[in-house]
Amino acid sequence: MRIGTIVKRAQHRAEYLLLVACGALFGTMPATWVYGTVWVLGFLAFDVFRVRRAVTLENLRNSFGVEKSGRELEKIARLSYVHIGMTFIEMLYAPKLAPRIHEIVDLSDIDIIHRALKRGKGLILVSCHFGSWELNGGALAASGVPAFAVARRQANPLVDRLINRYRSLLGIKVIPTGAPVKHIIRALRNGETIGLMSDQDAGRRGVFVDFFGRKASTPQGAAQLALKYAAPVVVIMTVSTRPGRYRTILREVDVMPDDTVESLTQRYTLVMEEIIRQYPEQYFWMHRRWKTRPPTEL
Repeated sequence: MRIGTIVKRAQHRAEYLLLVACGALFGTMPATWVYGTVWVLGFLAFDVFRVRRAVTLENLRNSFGVEKSGRELEKIARLSYVHIGMTFIEMLYAPKLAPRIHEIVDLSDIDIIHRALKRGKGLILVSCHFGSWELNGGALAASGVPAFAVARRQANPLVDRLINRYRSLLGIKVIPTGAPVKHIIRALRNGETIGLMSDQDAGRRGVFVDFFGRKASTPQGAAQLALKYAAPVVVIMTVSTRPGRYRTILREVDVMPDDTVESLTQRYTLVMEEIIRQYPEQYFWMHRRWKTRPPTEL
């Protein structure tokens, strides 16, 4: 066995054990301590270690322009780090959260899901890295709605299995990105929901749509599936309303007879933008969302 392989396996094992230890630690802490710890870690990441700080502030300046002052943008950025940290810890906290999801997540708009599923075409759920996104599927599962999530595999296979095990505790069934599309088609034909994240830079394979006033390369999968299989589309985003309490926002997106992949992607992207504008501190601004530029700008 090569030394490089041995080192990589040791690194994977160390990362896995660290996550398990963190999950065990946070599982024993009172909720107020957990949130306090996340605030400290968010402050350190943004103000001290300055992790992707420049990217975050550039994205915010380009997205809000003169709407907000530099001080306001820094506050949004700092809070964004806190929310991202909390989302990460919520995943590790899954064994403790799972039995209580129906108590801590307000899903009063669930009728939107039920009405869409009654059409018998399944349902495409579109979301983004906003709020407590890992609770999207968990909230639906707790309400009796079968939920599949198309999720990217982690580079560390041990961590990948751990995260998917925690997702299963929340009632989420995972279809790995790159898995045969027949699994997705089968779920839709069985009248189930398929959740896809649609806010990461998709490179040259994406479709360019407006997002905060700039063209952004966006995954096409959700729109392609909806148009090919006549499945309804609902945007789902779970916002943190206060420590330990959440609200799942659901917005059905009209699918028009003359829609193209681009027009439908644009429509649900604008719905997500509208919600992000209400809670900008809960979006994942440190991602290089606008990295790939349209050919017309090159």
